[in-house]
Formats: sequence, structure tokens, C-alpha cells
Amino acid sequence: MNSRNTNTSKTLTQRTFAGFLWVGLGSGIQVVLKIAVLAVLARLVKPSDFGLVGIAVIVIEFAKMISHMGIGPALVQRKDIERRHLVTGLTLSLLIGSFFAVLVVFGSFQIALFFRMPELEKILPALALIFLIDSFTVIAQALMQRNMKFKVIAAVEVISYLAGYGAVGICLAYAGWGVWALVGASLGQSFLLTGLLLCFQPFPKTLGIDKLALRELMFFGGGFTIAKIANYLATQGDNLIVGRMLGPASLGIYGRAYQFMVMPANLFGNSLDRALFPAIAKVQDDQSRIAKGYLTGVSLIALVACPCSILMFFLAPEIVMILLGPGWLEVIPPFQILACSLFFRMGYKMSDSLSRATGTVYRRAWRQVVYAVLVIAGSYLGQFWGVKGVAVGVAIALIGNFLLMAQLSLQVTNISWEEMLKAHKQGIIAGLITGVGTYATVTICRTYDLPDLITLVMTIAGAGITLLVTFIYFPGVIVSPALKTLVERFFVKKFKDPIPENG
Repeated sequence: MNSRNTNTSKTLTQRTFAGFLWVGLGSGIQVVLKIAVLAVLARLVKPSDFGLVGIAVIVIEFAKMISHMGIGPALVQRKDIERRHLVTGLTLSLLIGSFFAVLVVFGSFQIALFFRMPELEKILPALALIFLIDSFTVIAQALMQRNMKFKVIAAVEVISYLAGYGAVGICLAYAGWGVWALVGASLGQSFLLTGLLLCFQPFPKTLGIDKLALRELMFFGGGFTIAKIANYLATQGDNLIVGRMLGPASLGIYGRAYQFMVMPANLFGNSLDRALFPAIAKVQDDQSRIAKGYLTGVSLIALVACPCSILMFFLAPEIVMILLGPGWLEVIPPFQILACSLFFRMGYKMSDSLSRATGTVYRRAWRQVVYAVLVIAGSYLGQFWGVKGVAVGVAIALIGNFLLMAQLSLQVTNISWEEMLKAHKQGIIAGLITGVGTYATVTICRTYDLPDLITLVMTIAGAGITLLVTFIYFPGVIVSPALKTLVERFFVKKFKDPIPENG
């Protein structure tokens, strides 16, 4: 019996880690593609157009999030699902999605009036199509994640972004469509993603409502949706404040700064979240395994986030000049401020996964409400000092949310603050090592007026080599024992024993 449990544990760990690698690879490719697409579109589309579509997407995504009602995550979190859950989930998603599509179309004038952006009245009805398209993806995405089909998920998302958003957006921008190039790109990505998901993940397409299934899905989904709404207000509240108080041009500037900061967070934090959520849900009653996994994840996030934060802060001028050009220099100061908060933006993802997987969605919900209040209050107060002030307010809110979610995780896992702080030690040391080397390299490159691209490459390469040498000769300095075991199990052991013992 013990042997069977051990084998099951190893299998789940292996699938989780493999899933993280696949999702991370897919997210990494998307980040590269997004950078490339943004570099092209930034030279073809005005900052004010980015700001307009940014506000429109906020409205659409907010309403779409409510229309989902946490149905997908509820299916992933449940220990057992039946056909009645899938049929009820699809029907509910289509009904609510259709309702919000009509609501946005008929409310576009009032929304445009509120944001003082008349152009939104034409943009919103077009983007409202996303509600109808996206309603079909909820069940397919949940089943893929529940069954840990991360390789397929990664492939589908990369293809839909490259062909749907990137190709469509760039072609329309070259044709001079301006703001409509961004609208067309969003629709293209949504259409292609839905089509691919329906091809790769079969599920019942019949409609109907089972009352018991509805109650079972809505109990988890209700708490999840409250937290999701609050989290969305937190992640988009700053954009709402900037767009309304400072205008679309300032929103275009702030939006690019936040986008640069959030890219590594999405690449790593979201990949870890999507792999861990279904894995933790499968062992949600085993506190010791959850606690061990949480500390390992926290250590890994700190090891990645701290060096990344340092590199982004020092290299902000080069990153902006290379990717956006000289017309976007105002992005640099808010980007540097937000880069300092990257660790907290990535760190709370681990706690978020844990709370959802263990069903503590209502305790998570009130914390996300507090987070939203902090972001909106910080953004409103900060806007009196312009975009930089907003960035400071958001950074403070991110720190507050990190502490609130960490405290919830400690309650769930019965871990002490001391244990959690120790899990961050190696990441902080790695950040300090990176900071010293980065500052020296950047200073030398700028002193000799080297091109931005050379400065960027030399600095990143120098930081990478420094950390690699430290890892080889002093592994304990920047890698925790748990992470060392993980690396040895999934990488070193495979290279040493490429052939199984029994042939």
C-alpha cells in the first residue's frame, strides 16, 4: 500500500512538473511573440489607439469573467465530475455569455460617455462577439486542465496568438486600419482559440440544466467569481483610473509599462499556477504534501523573480528603446517602479493556486476585495503625480496583496512565517548577486556609449553566467535543498540513467 502511494505521488509530481515545463514553454514562446508583435504594432498604431482598445478589452474581460461564473475552475477542483456537470456548465455559459453580449452592445454609448472616449461606442459592439465565441471554450479548457493536457494547451495558445492575433493585427495595421487592427487581432485570436479547443477536446454539446449539478458548480463558482471580480478590478483598476483621469495617451504609456512588468509574471507565475491548481486539487486532503509543495514553489518563484526584477529595473531604458522606439521614453520611469514589485506580483500566484485548489474560495475572496480597494485607492491618489504616481500606488497594493495571500496559505498548510521567509532566502541572494553584476555591466556599457542591443545582451549574459557559476560551485547559496532534489530527480537522473533498469 505504501509503495502504491509512493508511486502515485511520484507520478503526480512528474506530471505536475512536466505540465509546468510545457505551459512554461508555451508561455515563453507567447512572450517572445508578444514582444515581437508589440514592437511592430507600436510603430504602426498610435499610443492613444492602444489606450482605447485597452479600455474596451477591460470592459469585455470584466463582463466575460462574470459570465463564466467560475464554471471551469469548479470542474477542475471537483474530485468527480459527471455528464450532467458538463451539460449544465455549457448551457449556463452560453446563456450568460449571450446576455452580456447584448448588454455590452446596448450599453456601449453609456460606457463611452463614462470614459469620455466617444470611439468606444463603435469598438465595443464588435468586441462583444467574444462573449459568444468564448462561451464554447469554458468546458474544453477545464477538461484539458483537469486531465493535465498541458502540451496541447500550450500548442493551442501559441498557434492562436501567432496566427489569430499577431498575423491579423500586423496585416491590418500595415493596411492602415489603426485602432481596428487591434480589434481585429483580438477577434481573430478568440475565433482561432475556440476552433482549436473544440477540435482537440471533445465534450457533450447538448443543452440542459440539472439543478443538483448547478448547485454543486455554483457553490465553488460563486466564491471563485467574487474573488475573480475583485482580482480583475485590482489588476485593471489602475487602467480605469489612468484612462478616465489622465486620458488614452497616458493609458497607452502606462499600459506598456505594466505589460513589460507583467510578462515574466505571466510567463512563470501563470505557468506554475496552471500546473499546480489541478495537481493540488487531487491531493487537497493531504496537508503535508501541500505544505511541501508550497514551500518548493515559493522558493522557485523567489529564485526567478528577484533576478528578473533587478535586470528589468536597470535595463528599462534599453528595453523600451529596442522594443518601442524613442517615441515611448515616458514608459521608462513607471516601468522601473513596477519592476521593483515583480516579486510580489509573481509571489502571490502560488498562494492563489493553493487557496483555489483547497476550496478556500471565500477566504480568498475577501482578500481580493481588499486588494482591489488598495489598487484603486493607490491609483487615484497616485494620478495626481501622473503615471509615475500610479505606478507607486500599484506597487504598494501588490505588496499588501502578497502579504494577505501568504497569510491565508500559512493557515491552510500550517506553515510558520519563519519557514516561508526561509524559502525566499536563496532567491534574495540570487537577486543581490545579479544586482551587483548588472549595475557594473550597465555602467560600463553606457560609459562607452554602446548600442542598446549590445548593452542588453551583454548584461543579461553576464548575469546568467554569474548565476550559473554560483550554482555550479556553490549550489547551496542560491538553490534550496527541495529545489536541488527536484532538479536532480527530473534532469540529472535522466541524463545519468537514460535507459530504464528493466530494459
